[in-house]
Amino acid sequence: MARILVADDETITLRALERVLRKEGHEVVAVDDGESALQVLERQDVDVLLTDIKLPGRDGIALLEWVKQHRPRVRVIMITGYSSIKGAVEAIKRGASDYIAKPFSLEDIIASVRAVLEEEKHTISLPPGGFSKQEFELLIRALNHPLRRQILRLLHVPRNFTEIWRTIGTKDPTAVSFHLRNLKAMGLVKQDKNRAYSLSELGEKALSLLNMVKVEEQII
Repeated sequence: MARILVADDETITLRALERVLRKEGHEVVAVDDGESALQVLERQDVDVLLTDIKLPGRDGIALLEWVKQHRPRVRVIMITGYSSIKGAVEAIKRGASDYIAKPFSLEDIIASVRAVLEEEKHTISLPPGGFSKQEFELLIRALNHPLRRQILRLLHVPRNFTEIWRTIGTKDPTAVSFHLRNLKAMGLVKQDKNRAYSLSELGEKALSLLNMVKVEEQII
């Protein structure tokens, strides 16, 4: 299937990720610090880097920057805490294919890996509609998560948090809040004085992009 490098300094998390990805048929290299991850990247061909943002030695953002400069074909999935909005947004802006918030389910990991590997198979040309190349690439990364896509589709009309959460139907309001805050930090979503969420001008472009790019839901 794919060769995946996993970097996480929490032993239990690292072993769980290693086990579930091998069960999926992938070849997995597991390390517990940033310097070890860099050594693997320098010496081996890797398809996906799955890394925590916070690592001893060299953090996930530094690994992402190295990958983008030296191994641009490697897909990077960043693991972050729900409180690390700034880090997650920065990762997307710098070229991460996806990010996953802790605590996560192993199903989340499997789905994200499948999505970024499918992304490799599909070349999406720049569509018409006033997108710059940089803007288009940022929006594609921002739309990589299905929950963010659901939120954007709901915000064709202004809604408060409770309406968004209940309409989506997830049992985890923290996840909805996390992705809403990320979309707001990316400039796709805004809030009015009554704290209702709606699409910004960039968010309108993102919704337009969702309608223009004809790929399966799990691939975007």
